[in-house]
Parts: sequence; structure tokens; C-alpha cells
Amino acid sequence: MTPNNLIILFCVIPLAAGLISVPLVGKVIASRVIGTISFTATFCLAVYWLIKGFNADAIYTAQMGSWGAPFGITIVFDNLSGLLLATASAVALASYIHSYATNAGHIERGYFHPLIQLLMFGVNLSFLTGDLFNLFVAFEIMLMASYALLTIGGSAKQLKQAYKYVLLNLLASSVFVIAAGLAYGMLGTLNMADMALIVQTRLNEGEGLPTGFTALAILLLLVFGLKGAFFPLWFWLPDTYYTVPISIAGLFGGMLTKVGVYAVVRTFPLIFAQESLLGSNSQTRTVILAIIAVSAAFTMFLGVLGAVSQHEVRRILSIHVISQVGYMVFGLAIMTGHALAGCIFYMIQHMVVKCSLFLCCGIMEKHAGSDDLDKLGGLLRRDVWLGVLFFIAAMSLVGLPPLSGFFGKMVIVQEGWTNELWWLSIIGLATGALTLLSMLKIWSYGFWNPKPDKYPEAADVQRVKETSVSGYVGITMLVVLALFLGFTAGPIYKFADRAGDQLVNPDRYIQAVLHPDRIEQVKRAYSFQAKTEAISRRPQASLQLTNHPAQHNAMEVLP
Repeated sequence: MTPNNLIILFCVIPLAAGLISVPLVGKVIASRVIGTISFTATFCLAVYWLIKGFNADAIYTAQMGSWGAPFGITIVFDNLSGLLLATASAVALASYIHSYATNAGHIERGYFHPLIQLLMFGVNLSFLTGDLFNLFVAFEIMLMASYALLTIGGSAKQLKQAYKYVLLNLLASSVFVIAAGLAYGMLGTLNMADMALIVQTRLNEGEGLPTGFTALAILLLLVFGLKGAFFPLWFWLPDTYYTVPISIAGLFGGMLTKVGVYAVVRTFPLIFAQESLLGSNSQTRTVILAIIAVSAAFTMFLGVLGAVSQHEVRRILSIHVISQVGYMVFGLAIMTGHALAGCIFYMIQHMVVKCSLFLCCGIMEKHAGSDDLDKLGGLLRRDVWLGVLFFIAAMSLVGLPPLSGFFGKMVIVQEGWTNELWWLSIIGLATGALTLLSMLKIWSYGFWNPKPDKYPEAADVQRVKETSVSGYVGITMLVVLALFLGFTAGPIYKFADRAGDQLVNPDRYIQAVLHPDRIEQVKRAYSFQAKTEAISRRPQASLQLTNHPAQHNAMEVLP
């Protein structure tokens, strides 16, 4: 086994932990130990490989079973994968520790522990896979685990919302399979590096894009947009996240939509919207970016309006997931290296901050027995530490400097101004102002206002704190990480900037995944095809010359 093959541990560790947890169902302490070790190990591995790859300026690949791309299963670890793997592992670890204090006993003694591990197996494989079909497989693993987690409490409200979630995702999965089949029919491959190489070679040889290429791109954008909650495909999210146990809601809110965003970030600059080859005036690129820009505008603004209008903390936070995804879609609409770097930086900090806010909501519910803002109040006097943690996370979500949310937004808004999307920049700034309003709404009602008459007494405050130690640990971990991302934004942004540069200059990705012989083979094949078609288009008089022996000799040396 070569050292690069060790990157498959990101998939092996959660899969093994999930399988080990199955016979341990009902044994809470043993399951917690296995889960904590699993998430800690993947986080440490991600940080190690990320720093190693950055220092060496390398992209690591592993070909499963020694079957070379594009014929085998390819695993790719670059700066984009590394940032998302490290952040996802940290979010999963904090949510998992928080669940010790907030999960009901029957959930802890059920299949919660193996399902969380299988969910992370699907998420990690999504970030690592190098081909469209295995991206579909990773999505399905992740979704099957999420289906079970959505219904883990067994309440009628959960089952009602899970039905909608399952139905929509089954529809999206069906469309994904159809799109993958169309892609294979057009390009003869589903390996993403190979697809990018074929698109490059076709354009370089003057052959043009296959018929239906733009339609294929829009179809995949529809699939990924549904999973990422882009406008107008967001309607499944607010009620779904509202019904699940709060530690699961935090994990879902922080992570699941980012997998859909990641799929667009990975595939579109690489294959479907390569500016270096398609050109800024290409019809395909123009159509795709126009759709993404319109979606970004509505996702940001309508999402935040929905959040401001709500009066329950879970619903406000759930709908805010949508509006903040809009900033990431905004960066995609610009699709320059710096805009994608801003998108990536904003994505990782949002995973941390949004999860921490959901976890804070869990402790707020334990204090007041509800997340209804009319039933909250006086929390700052009762629980100062919770108030501090919530305020830092909330202001990070708003994007106040020098907190983590500011830097990604700043880069995206600046890129919008300089790339003729000034109107999106204005919408982005307005969305930020309304985000501040909604966070201050939670703060004033929940923490600043006097406590309501039917609030639990002081003795219950101590009981909540004593039974929520692991909950505070999980929140504190994420808030400290958010502060770290803000105060060390310069060094962290270098990783994101390297990832953005790799996305808009796909040659290094192609060379890291494909063997040089495969690259040469594709170029020779399309070069021969272009020459053959050029000869077939010659006038008849010219074709008659090929009967001369010298012409036959010339033809024989063509590749």
C-alpha cells in the first residue's frame, strides 16, 4: 500500500465505527467511546493531510484496487477536500458530544450511534470521490442514514416531514442517475478528471461541445441545488430540521446542505463552466452562471425575510441555513478563483457557526422547555456562559469583523462589485443587515428580556447546568473554532485561495488523477478524429489524391 492510499481511512474509519456500533446498540458508554474516537481520528487525519498537501503543493490520489483512472474508483484529496473534511469532522465531533446531554434515553439506546457514523461515511466519501457515479453512491449512503435519523424519535411530526424529505430526495436521486447516464453517453466516462480532459481536448481540437451539454449541466445543477437548498428548491428544509433532536439538527444544519454546494463547486469549474476553455462569452457558461446568479439573489434575500418573520428559534435558524447558502451560491455565480476561495472559506465557517447556534438552542430549550421566543427570557441572568457563546456565534453568522463570517462575505461581495454583479453585492449586504436583525431578535427575546412568569425556578437552573456539561463542551468547541477561523483568517484563507486556484485551473487536478498515458491517449484519439473529419469534408477532387502511394504513406503516420 502506497502512502497516498491511506486517504481512504477517511471512509474506512466511520464505516468501521458504524459496523462496530451495531452490536453495541443499548450499550451507551461503549458506543460513545467508539464514536468519539472515530470523529477525533478523522479530524486529526484531515488536518495532517491538509497541511502536508499545502506545504508540498500536492494533490493526493488513490486508485482503489490499483485500477487506474478512469476505469477504477478514484479517491482525491486536495485543498478543497481537506478543508471540508477537517471542518465536517470537527462539527460531527462537537454535535456528537453535545448529544450526550440532549438526546432522549431511547434515542441513545437505539441506532443513533451507527447511523451517525454511516452518515459521516457518506459525507466523507462525497468530498473525496473522483467520479460522478461514486458521488451518487456517496449521496445515497448519506441520505439513507439521514432518513433514519429524521425518524429516530418516531413522532407523528417527524414522520410527516420525513415523508416529504424522502420523496424529494428519491426524485433527485432518480434525476441524478439519468444525468449520469447522459454524461456517459456524451463523453464515454464518469471520472471527473477524464470528463474535464475530454471537454478540454474537444475544444482545443475545434470539435465543440457535445449536443445537449448545456442541458446536462442544468440537470445536474437541479440535482445539486435540491440537495443544497438553492432557490427554488429549498421548500423541504425548514420543517425538516425543525422536527429532529437538536444535536441531529445541528449536524444537518451545519453540514448536509454544504455537500450539495460542494458538488457544484467541484464539478462546474472543472467540467461545465471552464472559463479558460469555454471563454467568458460561451453560451453554456453564460446560461449556467445566469441561472446560478438569479438563484443566489432569491436564496439570500427571500431566505432571510423568512427568518425575520419567524418567532421560534429552531425555525429562524433553519431558514437562515437557506439565506446563508445564498452567499455560497453568489460566489459560484462569479466563478473566479478568488470568488470560489471566498465561497469555500464562508462554507467552512458557516458549518461551524450554524451548528453551534443549533446546539445553543438545545440548551435554551432545556432551560425554558420550549424554543418559542415568547416563552424564553432572562437567560442572560440565568446562564451567562450560554449567553456569551450564543452572542459570539450569532455575530459570526452576521459577519461582524473580526469574526469568521466577515472574511468570506467580504471577498465574495468585493468580487461581485468587480465582476459586474454589483446588484448581487447589494442584495448580499442587505441580507447581512436583516441577518443581524433576526439574531438580535433572538438575543433580545431570549436573553435580554425579563423572564416570563411560568419560567422554571432557580433550582432548575442548576439542574440544567449539571445535566448539560457535555452540551456546553460541544458548543464551546465550535465557538472556539469559529474564533480561531476569524482571528487566523489570513493563514486559513491561504488554503481556501489555493483551493480556488486549483478549481479554476483544472490541469493539475487532471494530471494528478490520470496517468500520462491516458492523457496522451485521449489527446491522440480526438486529434485523429478531428483530422479524419477534416479530410472527409474536403472536396471530391482532393479526396482522389489519396489514391497516390505517397498519400497512403502520409496517412499511415497519423496517430
